[in-house]
Amino acid sequence: MDPTPDTPESMEGSSFDPAAVPMPVYAPVKRPNAFVRLWRSIGGGSLTLSILIHAGLLVLAGFVVLASQVFDKQVDFLPGGGTQQGAEASAELAHKVQMKRQQKLQKTPPKQRLVSTSINASLTLPEAPPDSLEMPDISSLAGGGKLGSGGFGTGGAGGGFGNGVGMGAMSGRTFKPLMMFGKELKDTRKMAVVMDVSRSMTKFLPLVAKELDKVAFGSPLVLYFGCGLMKPPAKLEDEINPVSSDKFRAFWQNWEGRASLKMSAEERKNIKYDPAKPMPLEAIFDLMINRRNTWFVEFNGITYASTALMSKEVMEADTIYWFADFMDRVDSDQMKLILKTLKKRKQKLYIHASKEGRSFAQVRDELVIPSGGEVIQTQSEEPPKKKEKNKIAAQ
Repeated sequence: MDPTPDTPESMEGSSFDPAAVPMPVYAPVKRPNAFVRLWRSIGGGSLTLSILIHAGLLVLAGFVVLASQVFDKQVDFLPGGGTQQGAEASAELAHKVQMKRQQKLQKTPPKQRLVSTSINASLTLPEAPPDSLEMPDISSLAGGGKLGSGGFGTGGAGGGFGNGVGMGAMSGRTFKPLMMFGKELKDTRKMAVVMDVSRSMTKFLPLVAKELDKVAFGSPLVLYFGCGLMKPPAKLEDEINPVSSDKFRAFWQNWEGRASLKMSAEERKNIKYDPAKPMPLEAIFDLMINRRNTWFVEFNGITYASTALMSKEVMEADTIYWFADFMDRVDSDQMKLILKTLKKRKQKLYIHASKEGRSFAQVRDELVIPSGGEVIQTQSEEPPKKKEKNKIAAQ
């Protein structure tokens, strides 16, 4: 028999009480405040999620960059092992080091005006107080060789010394002229001196050498016995040697001594140095033999000084400074040949006359002035008297 469903009708007369059935209890729901409802209504949740995602990406990127900087190993060495890269790197480093050294050496020599205070000086120099003299660094500047630095341009050389020795032939360099016995040598950055060391002129040699080294330390100094400018014979003994050679001892001992100037070329070849004999003018000899970049022409008479003026030892100088008394004979044709050589080398000739000898005017007019050089003159070649020595020293 089918059961009777539990309906109110079927339950009439039974003991069931509807009130006894428990009813479910619901907790009250807390509504969000007005700001949250507004934020959700405009899509704030999605925006917040997007911001958080982008912020996370930025933090991650920053961490990657920081890590790459901190842990990037810096390798501080040049490739080697004989590779091409190693050779190129070494060459570049050497070039940079050389440039730095040159920049340190590029100092402008001060403009100088010098006077002599020596009691043995026999030259009347301009009455001007000596300026402070700062010797230039000689380790460079003109790169060694036969032309020293200190006014030679180093170094140079070259130009870009910032402020330094040079005349614009080297980029970036300014120029201050060299001074010799108070006379400005115009447009000169390299100079050389040719000195007459005939017996009447040798007494001036220490003064000239000292002045040269004050102005341009280590510049070439060529010694020639005489100051004539005659056309040389076809076979002329014109050998030039450094004073450090043994030949200089024989040259000085005989020609600064009492050897006859009328010896033939064959007789001169047999002249030797005799250590048993005294060395004439020994103090001057010692001064010269210890000076670097100093040369002498083997004695070949007194009239072929062109061998010194046109020698390779002075060819790199802008200015040749010739000190002599100009008493010996000269020849116009020979001077034209010398002038042609000077112009080819772009050199000027300055002459310093201890006195105006018989050839002075001709050398000045036909050789010095056409070359663009000038004359430096003194009043007398005679040494000062004893009463004048103290006066000169006081000056």
